[in-house]
Amino acid sequence: MTVVQNFQIVSKSLTEPIRSHKDLDKDSAPLFDKAVKFYDQIAKQLVHQGHVLDLFACAVDQVGVAEMKVAIEKTGGIVVLAESFGHSVFKDSLLRIFQSADNGLGLSFNGILEINCSKDVKIQGIIGPCSSLEKKSPLSADTVIGQGNTSAWKMCGLDKKTSLCFVYDISRKVGPDTVAQQTGEQLYLQFVTYYQHHEGQMRLRTTTISRQWASGAATVQRS
Repeated sequence: MTVVQNFQIVSKSLTEPIRSHKDLDKDSAPLFDKAVKFYDQIAKQLVHQGHVLDLFACAVDQVGVAEMKVAIEKTGGIVVLAESFGHSVFKDSLLRIFQSADNGLGLSFNGILEINCSKDVKIQGIIGPCSSLEKKSPLSADTVIGQGNTSAWKMCGLDKKTSLCFVYDISRKVGPDTVAQQTGEQLYLQFVTYYQHHEGQMRLRTTTISRQWASGAATVQRS
């Protein structure tokens, strides 16, 4: 296990107030970057062990959510934040979480998502509650959007409402002489998800989508 150093989001001196949103916007929060690096190390440990970090906090002042954001996002966690534990927003949000499924919370864990696709399609990245496994692949595009440069991602927690945005790039070179030939050819996208179901079984789900290339005004597109 990696040893992480102690961090602070505010000085121990009571005369110094905690950083505000304006301080973050002006980049005048001297402890912020160190705290983010601390939670980035925590996030790597959580992802490696398959844990989800959820945050339930109530305070009239800042509690350091901005610093913890990276660990929550990479593990697919949720945040419930209010001024008091008796606030209706906090109570209703907490109740809705535990009413999300008939048995348990309906959560699955330790998910690994891999993407396969046609040679003319490249993966730019994924936007959503996951973390890159840094699996190098010829399928990776040069331009990165979200978490890219990989063809596999870890999802510490997932359920029926988990949403991911996949961004692709068409890498095939198209010229006037090749449009007619390429129109009608097939391309495919495949999503392979391996995860532990909330009932305890390990499951593998594969979804494959096939489409045809279609000629556009000046290029070849998928239909």
